[in-house]
Amino acid sequence: MAEQRNWAFSMPRHAEAERIIVQICGGSAPPGPRFAALGHADWLALEAIAMRTRTANLLRRYLADNRIEAPDDIRAGLDDLYRRQSIYGLEQRMVLGRVSHLLGERGIPNVALKGAALAFTVYPQPAMRPLRDIDILVPADRAEEAHRWLRDNRFALAAWAQDYGTEYNHQLPELVCENDQVTVEIHHRIFSRDWHGDTELSALLLRTATMARLGKTATCFAHPLANLLHLTVHATLHNCFENGPLTIADVHALWRHPELDREELVAAADRMALGRSLDLLLAISRRAGPIEVPAWLEPRIAAASPFVDRALDAMFQLPAEVEQRALVRRLQFREAEAGPLAALRRMIRPTPQKLAELAGTQARDRRRWIGYPAWLWQRGQNYLRGIASGSVRSAARRDAQMLRWLRQDGAGLAAGRVDPAAHSRSQHEGLTPPAQAAKPKG
Repeated sequence: MAEQRNWAFSMPRHAEAERIIVQICGGSAPPGPRFAALGHADWLALEAIAMRTRTANLLRRYLADNRIEAPDDIRAGLDDLYRRQSIYGLEQRMVLGRVSHLLGERGIPNVALKGAALAFTVYPQPAMRPLRDIDILVPADRAEEAHRWLRDNRFALAAWAQDYGTEYNHQLPELVCENDQVTVEIHHRIFSRDWHGDTELSALLLRTATMARLGKTATCFAHPLANLLHLTVHATLHNCFENGPLTIADVHALWRHPELDREELVAAADRMALGRSLDLLLAISRRAGPIEVPAWLEPRIAAASPFVDRALDAMFQLPAEVEQRALVRRLQFREAEAGPLAALRRMIRPTPQKLAELAGTQARDRRRWIGYPAWLWQRGQNYLRGIASGSVRSAARRDAQMLRWLRQDGAGLAAGRVDPAAHSRSQHEGLTPPAQAAKPKG
């Protein structure tokens, strides 16, 4: 398993493989001759990039559904990964049911977020949406109680996790189910640095959670609207698209969900300063494959379209360059926002968890500062490697520009928004819809 992962993560980028994966995630059919033209080295690149972006099972299903012949070793590798991830998905399903049951016994409201909600309620098979871990949101004032209760019921602190409370992060330390080694994260808010919509989105996720059964257990999952908002902030403001092209498949699946009110979604995104982020995700998803967009939303997607190529590039960045690119991007972004001195101060301020990891102590222990010299050395080395690479430096600059554009979308600043009702009236009256501050009505 480790050897396979290392092989996939060290594979160089491959433009044609990336284009194929984007189209498969978007539900569009890459032309047949495109696969026929692939040599064995191209197939290896396609397999590796699909594996490291968690889209290998989507690729496997596409090849099978369209009867496309792949080399024997490629097909065997995809089949093996699908088998292992299917088994692990069953284990995650059982653990999620157990967590829901335990928290329900305690009377703690909870909702399964993002990938878990998608894998078990939206995708046709859980393996089509592989999960790294299970994310559960609970009310902030009951998060530590929920964490302790799970630890009292055969969940253990993960070997790599630090011990800290709600004061340090958006989630509590990772837990591992003692029976299945499935990782569970208890979240107490939806976090993205310098974004202030977390309170509203967290409340929305808990308030609108929908019930579904996992075997004999009733489990609460994120409603499609709230989940798409969460995916939006997570992919754009939090990760600047480095979490990969699987987001495209997620957006397509949620956008066509029968329970999604699109006008209400756009109104909520605008209210939470996520309007431009949602617009860009929809522009990316439409580039990848057919997606129905109402006419009143077209001007917004057109305004986001110039950033599509930058976002796609970020989705496929090399794993070895992710940390360097993020570090240089954040420094450039903060320099533009607050000046070089403020950016430098943020750059040399570590999280308590990271210090504790290096010092071999806990995040609440003051001795964690013993790890500061080692952390600063690592930070400096990553930054120097990042600025020494022209491609990383250039990509980070483009990322920072895109992030600035996204973050200019403040709550109450709806310039360029188009009211769908006004658009409808203008069509009947033969007028051009005005660019005004009115938001779509739910």
